[in-house]
Amino acid sequence: MKKSVLARSLTGAAGAAAVAGVTIAMAPAASAQLAITSSTAYCVSTTYTITFPSADAQQMASQSGASSFVLQAVNGTNTWWSAPVTYTSGQDVTFQWTPSQSVTGSTSAVGNWNLYVGASGVAGVAEGPLSVNVVQTAPSGATCSPSTLGTGSANMTVGQLISNLLAGLSAAQQPSQ
Repeated sequence: MKKSVLARSLTGAAGAAAVAGVTIAMAPAASAQLAITSSTAYCVSTTYTITFPSADAQQMASQSGASSFVLQAVNGTNTWWSAPVTYTSGQDVTFQWTPSQSVTGSTSAVGNWNLYVGASGVAGVAEGPLSVNVVQTAPSGATCSPSTLGTGSANMTVGQLISNLLAGLSAAQQPSQ
C-alpha cells in the first residue's frame, strides 16, 4: 500500500510539474519596453532615437495583424505622428523624433511629452507612454546631445557596456606625451 501511495504522489507531482512547465512556456517574454536615446537633457531642436524592442514589436504585430508601426508624441493639445516604419522580424523598430518638429505654428515643444508606439492603422493598440521632459536649452552641467554609450533602458548589452567602459579606462590611462 505504501508503494501505491508513493507512486500516486510521484505521478501527481510529475503532473503538477508538467502543468507548471506549460504555464511558464505560455508566459510572455519579459519586455524592455520603449526606450529613448539617453541624454542628460532632452532639448527642443535635438533629434533622439526611440526604440521599440523586437520582442514587443513581434507580439504587437501578431495581435494586430499590422506589419508597420508609428510613433505618437503627445504634449497637451499637440499630437504628432511619425511616418510608418515597417517591422522586420528579429529587429528593433526605431524612430527619429525631434520635439520642435512635433508642434505646429507658434506652439512650444517645451514641456512633458508622452510617447507611444502603435500598430499603423490599428486603433487602440499601443505601447507606452514613455514620458520625456523637453527643455529649451540644457541646464548647467547637462547636455542635449544623445549619449554615445547606448540608448535608453535595457538597449545596451552588458558586453557592450563593459567594452565601452574598458575602452574609456584604457584611453584615460594612456600616458600623455
